[in-house]
Amino acid sequence: MQSRADSSDRATRRDRRLLAVSACCATLGSAFILLAACSTPVVRHTASEPIVPAPPPPVAVSDLTVEPKSPTPLSSTPASPWPRLRARYAMPGCDYSPTVRQFAAQMASSPTHLSAALKDAMPFLLVVTEQVEKYDVPGEFAFLPWVESSYNMLPARGDGVAGMWQLMPFTARENGLRVDGDYDGRLDVTASSRTALGLLKQYKESFGDWRLANMAFNAGENSVRAALGNRHSITPAEIAKLRLNQVNYEHLTKLLAVACIISEPERFRVELPDPEPSDVLAQLELQAPVDLRLAAKLAAIDFGELQHLNPAYIKGRMPDRGPFHLLVPATRRAAVEKALGMLPQYAWQNWREVKLQQPQSLDTLSMAYDVDAAALAQINHVGATTTLPAGTKLMVPGRGIEAPSAAVVAVASAAETAQKSSARVTSASSTKEGTCTVRPGDTLWDIANRYGVRMEDLLHWNRLSRNATLRLGQKLLLNAPEREAMK
Repeated sequence: MQSRADSSDRATRRDRRLLAVSACCATLGSAFILLAACSTPVVRHTASEPIVPAPPPPVAVSDLTVEPKSPTPLSSTPASPWPRLRARYAMPGCDYSPTVRQFAAQMASSPTHLSAALKDAMPFLLVVTEQVEKYDVPGEFAFLPWVESSYNMLPARGDGVAGMWQLMPFTARENGLRVDGDYDGRLDVTASSRTALGLLKQYKESFGDWRLANMAFNAGENSVRAALGNRHSITPAEIAKLRLNQVNYEHLTKLLAVACIISEPERFRVELPDPEPSDVLAQLELQAPVDLRLAAKLAAIDFGELQHLNPAYIKGRMPDRGPFHLLVPATRRAAVEKALGMLPQYAWQNWREVKLQQPQSLDTLSMAYDVDAAALAQINHVGATTTLPAGTKLMVPGRGIEAPSAAVVAVASAAETAQKSSARVTSASSTKEGTCTVRPGDTLWDIANRYGVRMEDLLHWNRLSRNATLRLGQKLLLNAPEREAMK
């Protein structure tokens, strides 16, 4: 498993390469802009009607709901995206104009640099390639995120564009993407790709030409419609004479230049990278929020890398109202599903890393934290029957908690030895309070852990289900009702 430092170094190298390529594009882009006689503000991606592409139907697996798995076997090398995209080309690339070839040559002026940047973009490029095939749009549009952002998930600045497709917040919301303080759908790799490709298909239906569709994506549908006037068809020569901002023409030139390089890499001395199994991502559709640090542990990747794959969760956690989906390496999908399936849904959220103060068995810890021992072992990659030494760091459920106290461990150890639940019930009965009041942020697990009661008892005494929603100020019994205590 890659260390945190290695992951950080890799991310730094990736950012430097992408910035260098972007700078190269920006230098030539400035030259094109100077050719414009006048310049007007660009209105990005306005649509007349909402586009809400329907995702594929989910498939139930245990407590999870997951999308159908990729047909590509994980044990073999995944299919290269390059021939798949070339087969879908619908616009002239290298032959479109001398300007396209000039821009392609400038972009490929450092072939090694470009190849490395394409390699870093490969995981997201594979996701977009699948969506391009699913929505039946030309292969050139898989390179649109490269033109827009070099396949970087750029965060929003105020009310500006964001994500690798550089969508405006208004356009995103109008087309079914959530954009708020907890979740920004423009930074969701799969969701934003569906929205962007849906817009391109709508523009093609409106204008009858994929080049005009690209211009509408960049300049806005209304700008292209005004430039066309009453014409319902248009020739390539007439497209070049439309009264649009020079930046809009440059945008199309960039897209065709990238397609030109991918079409004839030998001409530009660029070695196109092949995907590796680790580049393939799988999206899990879940029924409840999952702690992202727990998910990173299960996926055996650095937390920063999981955030890189799922940047739409602005605060680094899934909001309570969703959406509940997660991109993970496809090679680790089964392990994530298995571990989550061993936990009740209420225990998916709010996990912390603790450091053991004394040697403890995993069975004892599982009783102290009221979580399945096998699940705890799989999450932490340790043996289920191992006695863990002092100083061991473990992921355990709970928000802002420390390692279990000596008293809690003693009670759990007694229960483990006696194979009875009465020892832990005694711990619950010893509390001075007969009830507690639900505080902001409380979960059933928090309350059970705070007062040292078994989760099963807390649920039974208060006639609650494991997925019950707590209300602020709600009173909960911490001991058996008198009618049960007298039996």
